[in-house]
Amino acid sequence: MEKKSGVLMLLEAMTYAITPCPYQARRMGFLRENISIISRHRRCKKVWSHHLSKSREVIKTAITKATGDNRVIVFGAGLGYDLPLEELTAHFREVLLVDLVHSLPIRWMAWRNPTAKLITHDITESLDNLLAGNLNIRSPSRFLADYQTDLIISSNILSQLPTLPAAYLEDDLKVSQDDIQAISKAIIQCHLDYLRKFSGTVCLITDIEREIWDANGKLIKKFSAINDMPFPWPNKTWIWEIAPLGEESNDYSVKHKVAGISNITDSIL
Repeated sequence: MEKKSGVLMLLEAMTYAITPCPYQARRMGFLRENISIISRHRRCKKVWSHHLSKSREVIKTAITKATGDNRVIVFGAGLGYDLPLEELTAHFREVLLVDLVHSLPIRWMAWRNPTAKLITHDITESLDNLLAGNLNIRSPSRFLADYQTDLIISSNILSQLPTLPAAYLEDDLKVSQDDIQAISKAIIQCHLDYLRKFSGTVCLITDIEREIWDANGKLIKKFSAINDMPFPWPNKTWIWEIAPLGEESNDYSVKHKVAGISNITDSIL
């Protein structure tokens, strides 16, 4: 496991201080996680390259299936590492990059591509509820009335949507594990239902399974990445070595099985 230098720690602290984001992003740890991913990408760039390339390939295929060339919305724009932004901006008149946190990497990419717009938005539309101790999960509705959107992309966020809210509910509100599990499933289901409501082409990329491997290359455990929710699409899958040996521990590595669907309406069973 890498030991952070004083300079790196200072840079991360400065990034945390100057990155604009909503209160809930700081309170629930989204900003901290965003900065952590920047550092992990730097350390794991080589082993992540296959996953990032495959994600971009799926999105490029989705572009060819889009119903028009007016607007694309990217949910989970993140740091932009998995986005073929040049292709998106070349094809669509407007590219909306939607996420709760937009830090320097994606801001730089958007600055270089004038048709790209950063939209700060809670994709679950439920974090304010959870912060207030209200455990009801809303059905997202923003953007649904906009019929000028020709392509919608959910990029590597489905399994992540409940992760930090679940940690907050457990650590800060002491919510029971049964309730947290139910809330996590509701967040995932609401996002899938939300995607199905759009009239344009919908591209979905998500990890669906997690695997833990020991130092000798033996599979120790595998489990659903989406809380055992059904995933009703035949799909192309690949392995993302998200935490190679030594990243989280010298005793194990973590791999994700990722599914990429260029258009969910083409693939529904």
